[in-house]
Amino acid sequence: MATLGTDVNRPNVPPEGATLSATVDVTPGEQTTGVERHVLLCLDTSGSMNGEKLEQAREGAAWVFGLLEDRDYVGIVAFDTDARVVMRPTRWGDTQRSVAMDRVEELGAGGGTDMYDGLDTARRTLESLDHRAETARAVRRILLLSDGKDNARGPGDFAALAESIDDAGIRVEAAGIGTDYREETIRTLGETARGTWTHLESPGDIEAFFGEAVEDAGSVVATDAVLELDVARGVEVSEVHRARPQAQPADVDWESNTAVVPLPDLVEREGQQVTMKVHAPPADPGERTLVDVTLRAQGETATDAVTVEYTDDNAALAEHNESVSLDHRHTVVRTALGRGDVDTAETELEKMTRVHGEDTDLVREAAEQTRLVKEGGRAERNSATKIVDTDRLGE
Repeated sequence: MATLGTDVNRPNVPPEGATLSATVDVTPGEQTTGVERHVLLCLDTSGSMNGEKLEQAREGAAWVFGLLEDRDYVGIVAFDTDARVVMRPTRWGDTQRSVAMDRVEELGAGGGTDMYDGLDTARRTLESLDHRAETARAVRRILLLSDGKDNARGPGDFAALAESIDDAGIRVEAAGIGTDYREETIRTLGETARGTWTHLESPGDIEAFFGEAVEDAGSVVATDAVLELDVARGVEVSEVHRARPQAQPADVDWESNTAVVPLPDLVEREGQQVTMKVHAPPADPGERTLVDVTLRAQGETATDAVTVEYTDDNAALAEHNESVSLDHRHTVVRTALGRGDVDTAETELEKMTRVHGEDTDLVREAAEQTRLVKEGGRAERNSATKIVDTDRLGE
């Protein structure tokens, strides 16, 4: 079962109150049984995908097939001017690899880019498995690959579609390849449907994108994970971000004094972190719980709390957990860089430098990431949002 850990930058606050940074770390635990994966490849086959990109997409599909277990389901939707189901979700143990590859080889490139219809068709196609009792615990993924802009729809339309996909228990791993796709759309899909968004520099990156997404799906410990932040009277919570596995703003749903923060599926050996600002109101000396934190995932729960000690002891008030402040500010910088918002990133970097000094490791890292994004492009923006989790590397 997953566990929670909380930390604050200021464990002691004065009676008049203070604003502090807080982190919530989620350790997913170990997978005890294998999972059933429902994988839907949603492939752009518009005219601009002709040639090496489409050929590498075929190779990527073949790589996916090699990673599947008999219990898994796989399907393919292609979209250009219109969307079409190339292969309905099929139990891998009930088909032959040669039959699946025949479907892939039939893919051709031409026409426009109706990505919206492609994704909506992918959602409905995966939902065709909803009648199975086993689907309730299945790990469901749409792997989107596109190199272009939708014919008519904008990011706002895709945000609403991604919400409906997420409500169906399906996560979107979204990848844009090349220089002509609409980055905001790809980012919106990955963030809203609790997946990730990725920039692929060249066709040779497609196979790795597909392979990593399918392997991660096979390591899921629990789906539909959420954090509940039960906030004490007078306490305010703001600037909530998902820091790992990818820096993203958290879509917080408030119900009375409880904030619900959706999380990506919990993946074995992939820790997650949420950062936030917490305003502690005035209070009498003594220990106070500011936020009760509950993790819920597939019927299991884990709990912890954000607590502080109110005191007027100057020595205690001087205690400072610098790493928590740095984690939060660095996450804000990385999120801004992912959007190409260098001005916001530089403003936050100035704050980090002023408080922590330019020689601090995370300050130097944030400064270098900001420089790279300022001088670079999509690859640098995407890279800035990601941190390598050494736990997954066995370090």
